[in-house]
Amino acid sequence: MARTSWNTYTARDFTTLQFALHQNSMNEVDTAVILIHGITAELPHQEKFADALQMEADVYLPILRGYDQLNERGDLQYVGQYDDDLFDFVHFIKKKGYKKLLLTGHSMGAANILRLMKKNPDIADHYFFLSPFFHPNLPVYYDDATDQFKGETNVDYKVYEKRAMILMTLYKLKVPYLSHEKVAEIPDEFDESGRLDLSFRLMASRFLEEIPNDIFHGIEEKVHTFVGTDDEVIQPFELESWYENTFSLHLNIIRGTDHNHILHHPRLHERLAAEVKNNG
Repeated sequence: MARTSWNTYTARDFTTLQFALHQNSMNEVDTAVILIHGITAELPHQEKFADALQMEADVYLPILRGYDQLNERGDLQYVGQYDDDLFDFVHFIKKKGYKKLLLTGHSMGAANILRLMKKNPDIADHYFFLSPFFHPNLPVYYDDATDQFKGETNVDYKVYEKRAMILMTLYKLKVPYLSHEKVAEIPDEFDESGRLDLSFRLMASRFLEEIPNDIFHGIEEKVHTFVGTDDEVIQPFELESWYENTFSLHLNIIRGTDHNHILHHPRLHERLAAEVKNNG
């Protein structure tokens, strides 16, 4: 079982941000996995991801700004601040001397990685997208996706779509004064007392406004995307069609798993280990 420790790093604005480190080995390893969480952190599933690894690697889970209890909660200072935070975190991990860095995004965390890759296409050695929620406007999701979740996924969030659309229009018109307004509500994983409101600028910082068709150009062999047949949010075969038409890449569909449980599915970890071994 992975050993978990909690640590902090300092972002460029001198803010202290939290991360969890999951380690399976008592020895030094040469591979680091950075796992970016979705709209909720899903800490139990992330720890099981580390337990299920079929390679020697340390797993880092940065808790995104606005989620933890060290700083202002549910909000950022500006749209795009996650790009800066994650860039800083990646380089903080690189300074530890690992030979390989695997950047992995689960659900909405995949969208954060797209934003990071657009500016920094060579920031990692491999990119893994798991149950990817690339953009809310893609025609690949179930209607009322939050209602699709089974009880054991323990996910219950609300997104106020009309309010988000109005605020996005104002943002594009360079009227950012209401960008602190809430557009989503999620279970508060770091405070058992209730729920956490998320602001427009926090949510907008997770997605590209538009996804370029050539975002993976020149690094196609480093990019691997997986979804389960039983995903409660994403229609896997709709995603397959969109993904292949957009990027001309193959989507990996794993049978018998869903949006969160894919994180520790044996078949996923067989494939991750094989891709890293076969492609350096």
